[in-house]
Amino acid sequence: MYSELKKRISTGIVLFLILFYCLYYSGLYFIIFLSLVYCLSFFEIIKNTRNLLFIAISNIVLVFALFSFYYLRGQSDYSLTVIYWILMTTFLSDIGGYTFGKIFKGKKLTKISPNKTYSGSIGSIIFCVISLPSLNLFQIFFLNENLINFYQIKYIILSIIISIICQSGDLYISFWKRKLKVKDTSNILPGHGGVLDRIDGLIFVLIFSFLINKVGLI
Repeated sequence: MYSELKKRISTGIVLFLILFYCLYYSGLYFIIFLSLVYCLSFFEIIKNTRNLLFIAISNIVLVFALFSFYYLRGQSDYSLTVIYWILMTTFLSDIGGYTFGKIFKGKKLTKISPNKTYSGSIGSIIFCVISLPSLNLFQIFFLNENLINFYQIKYIILSIIISIICQSGDLYISFWKRKLKVKDTSNILPGHGGVLDRIDGLIFVLIFSFLINKVGLI
């Protein structure tokens, strides 16, 4: 268990550092990164199914999510802080769920994904909430100013909602992988499987974040 967790965390850290660089400098770096994510994700979709309707719908959702990603990044330090909050909350939701689920086990959450447990779901939320203070430190260290106070109750509630959406997105993709009789969409990422296995929850979180941004909540 611990070797798999170590591999999973190591891959996650490397991916986060690459993404951190692309987001921080933005521009062409970020466009290239998003293009690569799209190409690999679309390849994984067509690799695992020949259902044209499923491919078309999946492609629309994927494009909307990546557009939301680009839109949310924007060009300001404020938008950079927001996108790091979204990403950290999503990634820690995944790590928290995996860690708590493996350690505490317990009752299964659903038959769709037998590895998902109630303890894992609670762990996801806990990891999301306890990460918020680090975002205040991030702003001071990298931006030399505190643009967003993540101690606000609004961000605690939104972090919990993001964790729930992330978990729901993960279950949704798990449902389709079960239908398609595949364990992972590919094996390109050690400990995670394919690109879609890594961003399954993030896809829906990005769309949700885009919508709440448009109504002025973030």
